[in-house]
Amino acid sequence: MNNILNYLRNNPWFFYTLSVVMLFPALLWHLGFLAINFPTDEPTRAIVALEMIISGNYFTPTINGEFYYNKPPLYNWIIIGFYKLMGNYSEFTLRLPVIVGLFLFGITIYHFVKKELGGKQAFIIVMLFITSGRILFWDSFLGLIDITFSWLVYLSFMCIYYYHKRDKYLALFLVSYALTAVTFLMKGLPSLVFQAITLLTFFTYKKEFLRLFSWKHFAGIGLLILIVGSYYFIYARHNSLDNVFTTLFTESEKRTIIHYGWGRFVSHLFTFPLEMFYHFFPWSVLGIFLFSKKFTSVVKTHPFLQFNFFVFIFNILIYWTSPETYPRYIFMLFPPIFTVLIYMFYKNLEEGGKLSRFIEYFLGSVLILGMVAAVLMPVLKQTGWVDHAWLKGAVMFIAIAALLFFFIKIKEQRLVIFATAMLVLRIGFDWFIIPPRYNDFQEHKVGALKAAQVTGNSKLYIYRDSETEHATSFYITLGKMQLLEHKWDNFNKEDYYYLDPRQLPEDAYETVYDFNLYRHDQPIKIVKLK
Repeated sequence: MNNILNYLRNNPWFFYTLSVVMLFPALLWHLGFLAINFPTDEPTRAIVALEMIISGNYFTPTINGEFYYNKPPLYNWIIIGFYKLMGNYSEFTLRLPVIVGLFLFGITIYHFVKKELGGKQAFIIVMLFITSGRILFWDSFLGLIDITFSWLVYLSFMCIYYYHKRDKYLALFLVSYALTAVTFLMKGLPSLVFQAITLLTFFTYKKEFLRLFSWKHFAGIGLLILIVGSYYFIYARHNSLDNVFTTLFTESEKRTIIHYGWGRFVSHLFTFPLEMFYHFFPWSVLGIFLFSKKFTSVVKTHPFLQFNFFVFIFNILIYWTSPETYPRYIFMLFPPIFTVLIYMFYKNLEEGGKLSRFIEYFLGSVLILGMVAAVLMPVLKQTGWVDHAWLKGAVMFIAIAALLFFFIKIKEQRLVIFATAMLVLRIGFDWFIIPPRYNDFQEHKVGALKAAQVTGNSKLYIYRDSETEHATSFYITLGKMQLLEHKWDNFNKEDYYYLDPRQLPEDAYETVYDFNLYRHDQPIKIVKLK
């Protein structure tokens, strides 16, 4: 055993390589297992992309044939690219761009942090970010915009620092505004807010505020206007711009104090830090360094740390004061703060400090809890029924126990060993937690596909404003490869109608098929009118 330990101490590449290899089964294994997740924005991304393909109109997003204004279409174009590349419209294909975006995010973090803090800390920050609870156990298996959007916003942050350090101000403004234009075409106004706050903060603390009034800055703004304006010039040929920008503003405004009032605002100020600790657990324990007496003095010693901290603290204030904030909105802000905290951790570790030792004990305790979970999974009623439950539980237990042993014995590699153990927990999550969710989602997928099937090649319309949801619309549209549009008048007896039975008396239609919506089991019927 001593020979093995000595080999692993002298060859740190082993655990670094193991953690990278483990990413692939952990993130891809059950990526397409569940039907589209009804309570999230995932169905919205899916239906918008599918309707673009069916209609052949790639510039004006629609849902159920009606214009959709909440988000510009760039991420839908990415989904469409994957649909065409993979040759199918599966859940796996819908979610694959998220994994690609996450890997690109990791590569970007490594590239920029390595230049300033070295390869070891850069790698740890990448793995720390990917294995944070919210990403590893939620957002990495949903087809959402946010990881890819956050990657590009983070890339913009880093380009600002990189080009400023080299006195390349024209490149700084052109590249960062080009990236802002791209992210605007994904998600709208938040990208402008990130750019404005970051530039204002950075050039203010650098005492270069007047550079924001230089022609180079205006050249960057001009590039942004050119890129975004070109899209909306084309958009205006298909639909009026009257509702576009008011909706984008409303999407941002509705999450703030303006919409929620003072009561919710004040409570959010106190709950927000706790929520972030929970969502980015267990790595959020590193946040204890924010209260260290040496924090300010250490950050001041390194311009890169200063930049990352200011990017984090001034951008997060907007979300800290916005009552409706989800962790996925601010993924781009956590690599910067983790960069600072990991630097603090290793500095404290070198000095034999107590905080780094506490964190190591804390992470070791998490591994012990992981072993307990491995024992419980085959026993619990909710998870014990999965195939080969005891074998999977045993594999999970042995793997975490072995990593805990190495975690204790090889002090120099504790963080990367812990990150590897987190990926084992994600595989355990794939084995035990995802399968019990299958039937719940699958029932509604099957119901929607059956609704498409029973109508054959005939037209199917939504009767007036019958209640629907985006996942149901997606699967019906997929089953028919026709837009599922609302019909408000000129009804006939030949077409089929998707009907909320509250819309008509029973004697006005003949039921062909009925099923329930996911959200609150609202009964829906496929009917022909009498």
